[in-house]
Amino acid sequence: MSTARVLLIGAGALVGALLLTGCGPSPDKLQIEAQQERINQLMAENDDLRSRLARAISDRDAARARAAALEQQIADLRRQLAEKPAPEGPPGWETSGPYAWTTLSTDFLFDSGKATLRPAAREKLQQVVSEIQANFPDKMIWVLGHTDNDPIRVTKNLWADNLDLSCNRGMTVYRELMKLGMSPDRMMAGGQGEWYPRASNSSKAGKQQNRRVEIIAVPSRGAPSEPVPAPGTAAPTESGALQMK
Repeated sequence: MSTARVLLIGAGALVGALLLTGCGPSPDKLQIEAQQERINQLMAENDDLRSRLARAISDRDAARARAAALEQQIADLRRQLAEKPAPEGPPGWETSGPYAWTTLSTDFLFDSGKATLRPAAREKLQQVVSEIQANFPDKMIWVLGHTDNDPIRVTKNLWADNLDLSCNRGMTVYRELMKLGMSPDRMMAGGQGEWYPRASNSSKAGKQQNRRVEIIAVPSRGAPSEPVPAPGTAAPTESGALQMK
């Protein structure tokens, strides 16, 4: 065997021996590198989670700020509503919510026991029409007659009772309002006789208050769903009809 060949064989044996003795990467080193790679991956995931948590906290704080601003706006609106004075009708009218009414004495409008307007009453009714057109242009107008509880004497041949008289007086005022420019399709007329007094009929002063015609402005979309609070008192009947006092 030549010397060169002997040397070549010896070198190969030496390399094999070195490989067998651990000159390449050891298993522990490979395990450490794998663990380090996993640690780096977990740290990257942790950083991502921290970033997402920070965004979530920021979004939460912004939502809380918007909610606080909205609550403040609501509180301000409530305060403004509480401070805002209730809407008032024209002089001589009373109001409650969407309702308004004025009361005219029948002692001024009519002679005792009659349903024919006195000449001076027409000027007052013209004023009422002007007030309605200026202040309640979109509302229905109810015209209701009322009497005291005294029986009809002088003109008892004309009326069946106080209810009959009050209805005719209401219709007389209705017709006059129509002549003065009120559209009939936004008015109703009726009477309630002696049954809904504003005051006690035990005195002359009380009876005078009860002899009246009420002109009432109500929401125009059909009959109200709640009792009309004017004038005096009002309550729904069992059938749903409204009783005005």
